[in-house]
Amino acid sequence: MGRLGRFLNKGGWAGKILLGLFVVSLFGEFFVPYGYNNVRFDLSYAPAIYPRVTASGIVVPILEQVDPITRTYRIVPGKESSVHFFCKGDRYRLLGVFPSELHLICVDAPGRISFLGSDALGRDLFSRLIVGMRLSFLLSLFGVAISFVVGVTAGLIAGYRGGWVDAVIMRTGEVFMAIPSLYLLMGFRALFPPGIPSGEAAIVITGALALVGWASLARVIRGVTMSLVKEDYVLAAKSSGARPLDIFLKHLLPNMSPYLVVAVTLSVPGFIVGEAGLSFLGLGISPPHPSLGNMLADAQSLTVIRTAPWLLMAGFLVVVLVMMFNRLGDHIRESD
Repeated sequence: MGRLGRFLNKGGWAGKILLGLFVVSLFGEFFVPYGYNNVRFDLSYAPAIYPRVTASGIVVPILEQVDPITRTYRIVPGKESSVHFFCKGDRYRLLGVFPSELHLICVDAPGRISFLGSDALGRDLFSRLIVGMRLSFLLSLFGVAISFVVGVTAGLIAGYRGGWVDAVIMRTGEVFMAIPSLYLLMGFRALFPPGIPSGEAAIVITGALALVGWASLARVIRGVTMSLVKEDYVLAAKSSGARPLDIFLKHLLPNMSPYLVVAVTLSVPGFIVGEAGLSFLGLGISPPHPSLGNMLADAQSLTVIRTAPWLLMAGFLVVVLVMMFNRLGDHIRESD
């Protein structure tokens, strides 16, 4: 916790907010009232329904559809459903492993709580956003981790060895940098069949994002390495017969760690946008599993936007996450 505390202090309020969002999304099924694929066709594009406090406790008004064509709704007078906390609801697997039915909040049937409204199939948008945000977090973090391992390793070797090794690594990186990232992502995704399961699609997207992100980092690490290998402590380690791996781990990486921490926080937004873009184009995570991209794709029609503008919340959440990570990087850079 000591290192995490120092990191959060450097990250300021943005780091604390992102940590809170990550924890909520990681245990998302517990915090949301319904499963992400809980369908209610009678509540297609239903507006938000909030709880209220009465003399009998916390209740939710019951909503019914007036006109399925215009998708208009009304509150049924005199009818309400009770709200409960730490109660049994839709079944799920916590962290994808442990079966559970426990939810933070539940509502007695036929009532339904909805903080952000519902989509075309009557699925709770808030529940789907939380689960979709977890996917964006995990894919981005894994993608950044892979690209950083590849990029840092390539940059260290290129800067340390120089010569033809440097030329081969840098020219390879320049090939990846010369191709527009979106086309490179689409081309890599096209190698795999459409409609693959969400788990396999997540692995493919992670690999595609890592494939795009390593080259620019490797170029910067190469430059930093070339300047550090001229320092006296590195020259002394070389003259004493230290192995290149020991020099990397004991001398080069510790001295470039402040830059690496900032680079990680500033790289995550690109991965979030990349995943959302692929899913928006139908090349990423496939429904019914939610991702911020395929949820935003549901709001492409102007008719849908006029009927249910809350579907744009997926795009708003992408913007918020990108801004938070950029602010986190700025906080860390200013504190060093």
